[in-house]
Amino acid sequence: MAPLISSRGVGAGLALLAGAALCQAWTAPASSMPALDRRQLMRLLGAVPDGPPPLAAAQVERVDLGDVVREKVTYAVERDERVPAFLFLPKTGAAPLPAVLCHHQHGGEFDVGKDGPAGLGSTPDQHYALELARRGYVTLAPDAICFNERRDPAGRLKGAEYERYQALHRLTEGKTLQGKYVWDARRAIDYLVSRPEVDRARIGMIGHSLGGQETLFTTAADLRIKAAVSSCGFASLAVLKRDRILHNFALFVPGLAEAGDYGAVLALVAPRPFLVAARTTDPIFPRDGIEATVAAAREAYAAQHAADRLGTLYEDGEHQFSPAMREAAYAWLDRWLKSEPLDRDER
Repeated sequence: MAPLISSRGVGAGLALLAGAALCQAWTAPASSMPALDRRQLMRLLGAVPDGPPPLAAAQVERVDLGDVVREKVTYAVERDERVPAFLFLPKTGAAPLPAVLCHHQHGGEFDVGKDGPAGLGSTPDQHYALELARRGYVTLAPDAICFNERRDPAGRLKGAEYERYQALHRLTEGKTLQGKYVWDARRAIDYLVSRPEVDRARIGMIGHSLGGQETLFTTAADLRIKAAVSSCGFASLAVLKRDRILHNFALFVPGLAEAGDYGAVLALVAPRPFLVAARTTDPIFPRDGIEATVAAAREAYAAQHAADRLGTLYEDGEHQFSPAMREAAYAWLDRWLKSEPLDRDER
């Protein structure tokens, strides 16, 4: 005769089974978790405007630099919000030309922003928009929010105070500062492809430090970017937490650690060419955290027969985009945007 089980016993049994299932879910290895997809990434980055407004681009100035022309332009990223940027146009080469979005670093230099890549501020290792233009690329260097002409318009909060204000209030609205950076970078690409001088099938992106971080996220989010270089831009969240390393607010995206960390974001770039350039003793991006991120993405590249399109470059030294690193970065972009035939409908 089957044993009698009271309703209380059934409840206890179900609770035990539910607890076991929950425990199993908690202890499941990371490899059993579903891979991050692009839609999930965008959800993590938070709410965005209903739709982009017309660019309504305007030219503010035009300066002849001899071998290239520098234009200062503005365009709309959201309703009632415009971004200033420097656009460089080579004087040689047959249009349409390949183009590169050049995102500036952070470095606490809130007064510099776009002036760094444009060769007007910071140190020479930041002048990559100007240098790439002299190699035959149309380049665009915009200000990110909180930097240079996009500091607090009320003039009340200075430097990191305004960055903190932007990050924290966005969280209360279901948004993130990282999501804002990506939105604005994608609007920069909208502007680039609107220019008649630009070949929209050959768009790249490059950046150092914060710029490298934004290159990763924007390339993962926007398939129009066909090749990219990130210099000293990221390491795994797990290693940053282990080593008690604090960073810019945007680097810490709510839920990203559980969704696969930075390796899952890099995997979304596959099979497009992406070069990770780093320094071996960078105090804010430990090498093992960089290697863990790259290793996590290699499977996605291999699965799409594109193992050679995920490159790494390590140079001795601390947090810097050295001349040798920049030359390697430019050669990478030359290979994929000028020399190698790219599938124009890659994904």
